[in-house]
Amino acid sequence: MKFVLFGAGLLGKSYYSMLKDKYDIAYFADNNPKKHGTTFLDITIISPEEISEMDIQIIITSSYHLEIAEQLYAMGIKEFYIPSKYGTADLTHIDLIEYGVIQEIPNKICIIGHYNAGAVSKALRNKLYDDIQVVLVKDSKKNNEYYYHYLSSSLIITQYSEHCGEKKSIELWHGFPIKTLYFMSHEKSERSLANSKKEIFNKKTAVCSMSHLYSIFMGYCLHLDFEKFVVTGYPRNDMIFKSDGRKMLEKLIGPTNQRKILLYVPTYRESLYTKNGESTAFISDMVGYDEKVFNDFLIENDILFLYKQHAVQLNRKMFNNSINIIEITDDMLHSSDMDLYEILNGVDGLISDYSSIIIDFLLTDKPIILTPLDLEQYSKTRGLMMEPYDAWMPGEIALDYNQFQQAVIDSLYGDDKFKKDRARLKRITHKYADGNSSKRVLALARNLLELDGQDTKVLED
Repeated sequence: MKFVLFGAGLLGKSYYSMLKDKYDIAYFADNNPKKHGTTFLDITIISPEEISEMDIQIIITSSYHLEIAEQLYAMGIKEFYIPSKYGTADLTHIDLIEYGVIQEIPNKICIIGHYNAGAVSKALRNKLYDDIQVVLVKDSKKNNEYYYHYLSSSLIITQYSEHCGEKKSIELWHGFPIKTLYFMSHEKSERSLANSKKEIFNKKTAVCSMSHLYSIFMGYCLHLDFEKFVVTGYPRNDMIFKSDGRKMLEKLIGPTNQRKILLYVPTYRESLYTKNGESTAFISDMVGYDEKVFNDFLIENDILFLYKQHAVQLNRKMFNNSINIIEITDDMLHSSDMDLYEILNGVDGLISDYSSIIIDFLLTDKPIILTPLDLEQYSKTRGLMMEPYDAWMPGEIALDYNQFQQAVIDSLYGDDKFKKDRARLKRITHKYADGNSSKRVLALARNLLELDGQDTKVLED
């Protein structure tokens, strides 16, 4: 069986290296006419039209996989393969024949969900309007249903800037930009993506925003027109208002008997590593940190310490679990069908550095402890939108273990010295603090689908 790889770019090159020893790859295909007839990795690049004339199987090797699936379907090709998981040579067979003729349903909205840690899916999939059909697909589970729901929906809601072709689409993104992104970033790898990200965002029908300031920051980072943004708030933050955080937490980890609960969520880093390849930016790296001392401190002060590593940075365990230290993993959240934001109002304080969860946590009006251990280097290598850091951040800043321990005591058991600072930052980063962002996003979707002229009943939660 011969195969053609649809996508002759960097991703195609990467997939080719993984697939070439397992599959008979005869051609590349690409939508760029300038590539047709040329070679890529010594393999001829053909046009998509030539595929239909061949007895050949298709593997989509492009970040434009949704658009390509739609293109293939329009050509009458209803079967193809996609890589099951990056880093392996396994393929998933997609067969859309069982669905017959797939047509766009005028009132159908498809949400593309991702991780269970601040994702949009859990909040938006609640039925808020009776005249729209909302379906959720998970990016981690690309199967027949995934592509069927995409093809049959008239509007797509994304969180990680997926390519949606000519379909109407709403981009939510995944956090307030405390750190720089794309055109504003100092990192070459981030800036190299800027033009392609700008192109994707420009094709979105609307980009949801949290506030005027959010629109300014994201507009600068992506060189977008201000009119592209619609201030709706983030659906994930609705959970902060509507979830019973302590009850959900105990469902996740079991009974919690400690008087206070802290949640530590550091941001993702792709640089700043020591010679042995380990990051030096976490609490366990602090000068003066000792695991036994830390455990004793937590027990003495009746504190449960939870921590969640970034979904794409799990190669290093930060702490050893104990009675007072528990790691929350993506597998735990997934198996419980729970989002991290469902427990957010159940903790007594947050610890972070540059993560957007800091801005979201302002909605709880609970203490925040900042641990920007690599602030000077991070500012130089990545860059911050919110600079100077200490002028923006509304909480105790701890750079060594003694400072951290004192910050914990002050934040959980002392006077709330940063309450006014949190309120000030919340006012300029959140236009809405009411738990109704999902309704506003879906109302925007209805408007884009031109359903507002109908007699519509809004369903209450």
